[in-house]
Amino acid sequence: MDQGFQPHQRLRTGRDYGRVMHKQQKAAGRHLVVLLAPRRLKGGAIAPARLGIMVSTKVSKLAVRRHQLKRWVRELFRTELQHDLAGWDVCVLFRSDPPADGRKRLDDDIRALLRKALVANDGPRRPRPGNSPGKAPGKAP
Repeated sequence: MDQGFQPHQRLRTGRDYGRVMHKQQKAAGRHLVVLLAPRRLKGGAIAPARLGIMVSTKVSKLAVRRHQLKRWVRELFRTELQHDLAGWDVCVLFRSDPPADGRKRLDDDIRALLRKALVANDGPRRPRPGNSPGKAPGKAP
């Protein structure tokens, strides 16, 4: 089995990330957020899964740690999740730095959040209370 993480397995452009951010099903945990967006090829074929990972300097000041987190997620995706997520673009956003010895826990969190996001309702979003269409905010009828 090829051990690399090929370009067709990654979200590479801002357009790819933007599509996942705006048409997503999501699940959030303490340390990370998982976003999923369905993906189809022309002709209706199921596309291979792609992964994007975002770790900001606010999460960890050390580049070594940020790269370690990315490597952990890539390895989990490549070895276990890639075939199960065929037809989806996946983006993993880190909110905070998980414990340094918590790789197994991080893997479990990602698996649980992916399951939760896959069953999330992807129907039309309800308007927020007080923001009904056709009515200017802050004005009385």
